[in-house]
Parts: sequence; C-alpha cells; structure tokens
Amino acid sequence: MCGFIGCFSPGGRPLPSDGVLEAMLRSIRHRGPDDEGFQALSFARHASSPHRPGETLPEGTDGGFGFARLSIQDLSAAGHQPMMSRDGSTVLVFNGEIYNAGEIRDRLRSEGVQFQGHSDTEVILRCFERHGWQAMLDSIQGMFAIAVAEVGAGRVRMARDPFGIKPFYHTRLADGTLLIASEIKAFLKHPGFQAELEAAHLPEQLMFRYTAWDRTLLRDVQQLPPGHEMCWESASGGLLQRRYWQLPDASDGGEDVAFVRQVLKKAVRSQMISDVPLGTQLSGGIDSSLITLDAAAEGREALHSFSIVFEDPEVSEDAWISQAARRAGVHSHRFLFSAKHFAEDFSRVTWHLDAPPGNPNTLALDLLAREARQTVKVLLTGEGCDELFAGYNRFYYAALQHRHPLVFRWGAGLAGASQGRLWRLFGQAGQSLEHQMITGSAYGAASLVAALLPGARVEDAISMRLDHLAGIPGEGLRRQIRYETETYLPDLLMRQDKVTMAHGVECRVPFLDLEVARAARTLPLSSLACPVYGPNARMRGTKRVIKKLAEAEFGTAFAYRRKRGFDVPLQAFFRQPKVQEQAQDLWLPGIRRRGLLDGARVQSIWQKTQGQEGSPAEAEALWVAFGLELWAQLVL
Repeated sequence: MCGFIGCFSPGGRPLPSDGVLEAMLRSIRHRGPDDEGFQALSFARHASSPHRPGETLPEGTDGGFGFARLSIQDLSAAGHQPMMSRDGSTVLVFNGEIYNAGEIRDRLRSEGVQFQGHSDTEVILRCFERHGWQAMLDSIQGMFAIAVAEVGAGRVRMARDPFGIKPFYHTRLADGTLLIASEIKAFLKHPGFQAELEAAHLPEQLMFRYTAWDRTLLRDVQQLPPGHEMCWESASGGLLQRRYWQLPDASDGGEDVAFVRQVLKKAVRSQMISDVPLGTQLSGGIDSSLITLDAAAEGREALHSFSIVFEDPEVSEDAWISQAARRAGVHSHRFLFSAKHFAEDFSRVTWHLDAPPGNPNTLALDLLAREARQTVKVLLTGEGCDELFAGYNRFYYAALQHRHPLVFRWGAGLAGASQGRLWRLFGQAGQSLEHQMITGSAYGAASLVAALLPGARVEDAISMRLDHLAGIPGEGLRRQIRYETETYLPDLLMRQDKVTMAHGVECRVPFLDLEVARAARTLPLSSLACPVYGPNARMRGTKRVIKKLAEAEFGTAFAYRRKRGFDVPLQAFFRQPKVQEQAQDLWLPGIRRRGLLDGARVQSIWQKTQGQEGSPAEAEALWVAFGLELWAQLVL
C-alpha cells in the first residue's frame, strides 16, 4: 500500500529539474510514511538507477518514479519500491494488495523462479518477467494501481484494478510530458502543470457530487477508469488505453444464499493476509457487520472494530454497533463525531480528497481512520455490497416502477418543484427508465443545481451519464447494477482510499472480490431487488440475499431496519458557532469573489439555515457550495 508518482518525457527530452520527482512525492508522502524510493530512468539510453533525494539526476534522465511505502506485507528491504528487475531493464511501482500472491508465487517457484522476499510487489514483477504483461494482469486478483517501465523497450505500461479501489490519475503537459500519480495534488508540484477548472464538469459535480468514470474537475487531468490499462511509448509520446475487465454479463445461475455465504467467507479469509495489525470498519449496517463477524472468526486474536457514533440517537447507530460487536466478539472502539470535527477538519479532508467532499460523512470517516491508526494499519470494510447486490432504495423503486409505471406517472405530479428526496423518487417519472437510473443517484434536483450555478446545462451532465449507460448491455436491474458499479461505486472507493490513506491506513473491500462479484451476477433477480408489498416493503425488497445472511446471523430486526446510510446531521452542524465562523469569514466571501456559484442564492440559503425554515435539501446544497469553494481555494 502506498502512493506513487511518475514523470516521463517523450523523445529523450530530460526531466525539467533535479527536484521535480521529490517535490511531487513529498505532496503525497502521507500515503506511505514507512519508506520512500526514487528511480531515474533513461529510455533513450536504456538505463535505470536508484536516485537519492538531493542528488543530481544522471545525465540523460527522461523519466522517473517516486514511491512512498506503507509497509503491510514483507516489512524488510526486500519489499522496497520502486522495484527493479535483476538486469535493470524493468522498473515497477505498485499500490495495493494482491490477495492471490501466494498461489502465484508457488506456481512461479515450481517453474524455477527465485524470490528475494515475500512481498506481493515482487510476485507481480517476477510474473511479468516470466510471462509478460497480459498474463500477469490476467493472473493477479486484488486492488491495485500498477506502472511498469520497460526501459529497454521504451514504454510504460499501467493498469488499475477492476472496480477502481485504488486511484490512478494522469495528465499530459503542453510539451507532451506524461505525469501519473496516486493523487492529483502531486501534479501541482510540477513546474509545467497549471491547475485550471474544467467548467463543463461543474453541473455534474453539483448534481451528483462527483465526476464519473475518467473525468475530474481539472482540465486535462483524468482518472484511468476501473478495469483499464494504458501504454505510453517513449519515442512518440503516444498513449493508448483499453479496457481489460468488466463486470460479467448477468445470467441466472440459480445460486443460493449458502453459496454467497461461502464465497464471502473465502473473500474475507483471503484479505486478512497482513504482517501488521488488522481491524474492521463497523458502521452498524449489515454489510460491515457481516465482514466483522467473518473476520473475527478467521483471526487468531480478538479483532478490533472501529465505529463512528453521534450524540443524536435519531442518527447514531450505536445500538446496532453494540449488537454486531457482541455477536462477533470484537474489541469495539467508538468515536463521537461532533461539530468540532466538522469545522476543524473540512479543509484538510478536502485537500486529501483532491475534490469537493461529496458526502458529509466523509469527515466522520476521517475521524475513524485517524483514531484507528493508533491500533491498526489495515481496515476491512463493507463497501461494494449495495452496488453489486442492489441495496439502495433506487433499485427497489426502479423495479417497482417497471411493474407499475402508471403509479409513478401519477406520483410525478406530487413531486412538483420539490428539490429533495421526493424529487429523486417521483420527479423524473415521466422520463425513460434509463433517465431515472441516472438521476436516482443524484443528490439534488436539476432546479436546485440551476439556481446555484447560473447558466448551468444540467442536461449535459445527464447526457454524459446516458452515453455511458448506452454502452452497457442488458436491461432492467442487472444493467442498473453495472452502471452503479462503474459510476457511483468508484467515487465511494476513492473517498475511502484517500481518507484512510491520509492517516496511513489501508482499506480492504471483501465484497469486491471477483468471485463474490461473479456470484452476484448469477443470482436470480428475486435475490437482489424486486417489488414486495406490505409493512417495511422497501427494506424487504432490496439486497435480499445479503439480508437473509444478516437475518441468520443477527436476527430479523437487525437485518430489516430502516437504512440510514451513515447520516450526518447537517442542519444542526451549520448552526454551531465554529461552523458559523468558518462560513462567514471564509466560505461565503470566497463564493462571492470567485463567481462560480450564485453568491446571493448561497447567502440566502445560509440565512434560512440559520433560522428554522431551512430544509434538509437546502442544507445539502449549502454543503455542496461550501465544498466546491474550499476545493477551489486549495487548488485553483
């Protein structure tokens, strides 16, 4: 687990200065506080060598890697990166964990390959040397962002894991130089990079609170999409990208609850490999509770779980956390999130995210990671379950509308000009199901976005999403699931990665094991989301197979309670003195000066929030406006 940077100049042109690699890596050093390394590359001379900070780069250096290491497996020097082949022709940087590294190592040893240590990084390198890029990429299973420089061949190959658990950014400068990094902030340290807002992506950011797929808020800065690889050629500067993995097409294989239980336990077992202390992130929801239960059963010692609670019992999941912790027999650590953290951590968390915070609970996750780091360096989490197994309310409503379209057309009249959750449920009922699949994950109505952003073309944001959906085969719920895994899920994973790595904590995601994903795609629709009727229908109609697992382990009340989604009481927080001071001194004046948003409109919403007439939807709009302004202050 780590952070890495890379800088590559085409045509043999030397790097701009001796200190550029060091400056770029220094900005993301929090990702790897245990070790660092640099490698100077010369594609023109077919040479590479380790580089020491402060020393002059070797003559002819036209590329280089920097690496900050969080030591999880093989804590010795044998796990040091960048890692070089014995003949120096290949240099690799790798961020992540390969859960089947042991199996690959055994297979390679049977073929006569020798190893210096037991890190998964060396497994990737030796597999690449022995069998080549494609065979290596097809073999590894886990979470990863990888870059391999083939110095003699004059190319760099790069790849990101199937679901986008680990981040990978890239940009090309005006002179053709390619920059890659685990976080965007590294680009800001290169003398040839100028941060500019990509205004065309603002409507999408305001409506969905993130930019999907390969898009970011900075011009010419892109994410390598999940399940994609790239190849850069030194001689020409050419950059080719292709998809190497996608969620399998759905087929009703008739898999049952017992099979899902089996593959989930296996996934948890495989992800508990670690040479350092490991725990779980226990929200009290059924997904993280199942992960905690299985991890506790696999561990040799009592497991530690980490949770966030709130003072307001209407928001806090403390009772459910207690039940799950008792059932699993873990040491439960709980941390109270308050307005104090909201005010003090907003700026720092935004800097770590490289983007405006999408969900307010990101600040609570930051507190959890900071405190958990005092005890563990690895956390298992329940992310990914809702997307693969249809756990969100929008899956249920889509299934319900598919069966009862006339009811939803009638409900569209009720939604009217509403800007909150009623709009998400009924406001687009006159549109196609494809349109509703997209707007179902939006946080606000188009009318609210238009009010905040003068001249906004919300239809452009929706059109980009519709184009993405059009490229996904199938229909109905199965198609919606894949759309969510390719858009909404990567943003959640990015948030999880950035916030935990800000404190040197690795986050693992057992529900995104490829065998678990394949099992989810072979379940009948009745095991995912389907219309049911009667009391608590919405909760009984989503994520049905996972709730059956939870019911068997924790009881009916635990499995079918109302889904809270780790809520943060925004309206109450905005009335706290510390938050009021920040808003009035920094955020509101900045919004007025910058002119990206309608300052008068934001000021009006702020005033309403300070009274009693402000709505939850307006508080969320305020959160989005303040987050965008704070990000702009830090980056632009």
